[in-house]
Formats: sequence, C-alpha cells, structure tokens
Amino acid sequence: MIGRALRQVFIGTQTQLINLALTCALLLFGHVSSADDIQQKELNSLKRSISNLEKQLQDRGKQRNSLQSALKKVELERSAINKNVRRLRSKINKLENTLGQLTQREKKLEQNIRQQSEAITEQISAAHKLGDQEPVKLLLNQEDPQQLARVFKYYDYFLKARAEKIQRYKQDINELNETIAEISSQKLALNQSKAALEADKKKLSSRAEMRKKTLDKLQLSLRSDTKKLNKLQKERTALEKIIKAVEEAAAELVLPSNYESFVSRKGRLAWPIKGRVAHSFGSTRSGSLRWEGWLISASAGDNVKTVHHGRVVFSNYLRGFGLLVIVDHGEGYMTLYAHNQELLKETGDWVQSNEVVSRAGDTGGLNKPALYFEIRKQGKPADPKSWLGKR
Repeated sequence: MIGRALRQVFIGTQTQLINLALTCALLLFGHVSSADDIQQKELNSLKRSISNLEKQLQDRGKQRNSLQSALKKVELERSAINKNVRRLRSKINKLENTLGQLTQREKKLEQNIRQQSEAITEQISAAHKLGDQEPVKLLLNQEDPQQLARVFKYYDYFLKARAEKIQRYKQDINELNETIAEISSQKLALNQSKAALEADKKKLSSRAEMRKKTLDKLQLSLRSDTKKLNKLQKERTALEKIIKAVEEAAAELVLPSNYESFVSRKGRLAWPIKGRVAHSFGSTRSGSLRWEGWLISASAGDNVKTVHHGRVVFSNYLRGFGLLVIVDHGEGYMTLYAHNQELLKETGDWVQSNEVVSRAGDTGGLNKPALYFEIRKQGKPADPKSWLGKR
C-alpha cells in the first residue's frame, strides 16, 4: 500500500515537472519567435522605406534637365552591359576549362582503347592457335594432376581477364563517343558565348561614346563656377536626404549578439579599394564646398569591399554619385561607396568585412574611374584617415 502510494506521488510529481518544462519551452519559443517577427517587421519596414525613397528619386529624376537624365540612362545601360560582359567572360572561362578537361579525357580514352585493342588482339590470336578444344589440349599435355589443376586455374584467370578487358574496351568506346559529343556541345556553347560577348563589347563601345558626348555637353553647360557649385550643392543636398531617410529607417534594426562594433575598429579598418587618394577629406572641391570623404583612384571593374560588416541600406543610382552603396554598421555609423560601375548587393543584404559589394567605375559624371568613399558618424562626415589602417 505504501509502495503504491509512493509510486502515485512520484508519477504525479513527474507529470507536473513535464508540464512545467513544456510550459517553459513554449514560453521561450514564443519569445524567440516574437523576437524574430519583430526583426522581420523592422527589415520589411526598412525595405519599404528604401523602396519609397528610390521611387521618389526616380520621380525627381524625371523633373531634372534632359542632359542629366540622358547621362543616368546611358550609365545604367552601360552598367547592365558590363555586368553581362563579366558574366559571359566567366562563362567562357568555365567552358574553356571544361573543354580542356574533356580533350584530355578524350586523349586518355583513345590511348586506353589502343592498348586494350592490342592486348585483346594478342589474346584472341593465342586462343585461335590453340583451337576450339583449349581445355582438352591442356588436359592431354599434362600428366601431373596437381600441375593440371593449376593450369586449369590459370586458364580460368585468363578467360576472366580477357572478358573483363573486352568489357572495359566496350565501356571506353562508349565513354569516348559520349565525350566527343560533349566536346561538340561545349564548343558550340563557347562559340555562342564568344559571339554574344563581341556583340556586347560593341554595345559597350557605343554607350561609352554616347556617354562621352552627353558628359561633354553637360560640362559645357556648367562652364561657370556658380553653375558648377550649384550643381554640386544640389547633389550633396540629395545625398543628405538619403542619409537622413536611411538612418530613420534603419534605427530599429537589431544587430547580431556577436557583432563587433564599428568604433572598436577605429584606425584598423581595411581600405575599400587599392589606389591613390586623389582628393582627401576637407580639401577644396569648388568654391566654399569641400570634400567630405576620399576620392580614390581606381581601374574600371576593380573590386570594392566593405570596411566593416553591416547591412546594405541603399543600393541604387543617385545623381552626382552614380551607382551608390550605403552600408549601415549600427550605433550611428555608415559608409558610402559611390561612382561604381556595377552594384553586387541589394538593399537589406548583410555583408561581412572585406566582402565585395560593387565594382569601381565612373558613373555619376566622372572623367575617369574612381571610388568616392565616405564615413558617417551620427549623420556627420568623418575623416577616413582616422579610421582606416595602413595599406
């Protein structure tokens, strides 16, 4: 009786503990799920804000003068062609590598087939000399039973090896035929890709000429310092609006728990690109307007890398800055990468330190390729010299 009572108490207690554990698990899961939902809502809010902002930029772009609109149009077209050219070149490299491997495989198979053919021919010839009664002749030629058993064993090995060689010979011939067919297919794809690449190069040359003419006309219309300064001030005002809108949209985003703060890397950040600083922070740009970042010389297509991990909060074309990427690093810090030839990341993407986010170019009206790099601290420009490490 006492034992039964104790068991009932134990079972009751165990049931209570299980129910308690399940309740805690459900509460914890609900908490985690709730946190994930909040983060997703904040991210969706950011994307909506950026989408609305980009739409406003497009709407304002329609109201600008025709030369600026023409420059934007041709630069975006050229960017798309550059992207396709890079994709085609990558595809051609892969096709050529595959073709090289297939050709080597073809040579190896042909060599194997020649060797197998010779070996099989020799074996068939030897078997033909013995005639159709090979086992009988072997039996008549042997007097010792043990020797006879060994001879029959060797003969079985011989027959099996010959059958395997013939089978492998057939397999190699089939594989060779398949390889030859694959080589033909790869050559066709390679020729098509090369033709498409040449067509895109012609388009690229055409767009480059159109851009040069448009840029010449635009610069001619800005001959006076006043007009040039006015243009630069309008572009800077547009950027400030972008920065402010992005800051508001990204303010509620939660950073990962293991996130290394931007400020902790001060003086040790990697450079976004290799190149000479053509214009430094604070140097005169035009009239009273000064550079608020660095213009770093580059070659068209050079990789542009983030200086610290964070989230892309803007990836689009902006007048005066061309194809622009803005990365939010949390705690009020942002970095800007402008005048790109091609953008590789979209709004909302997480990026790691030294991850390629774009390719350098001259969009936004530059005369030659360069990267404009800027650091923002609480919305205010900061000198990159104090933040970047040695090259």
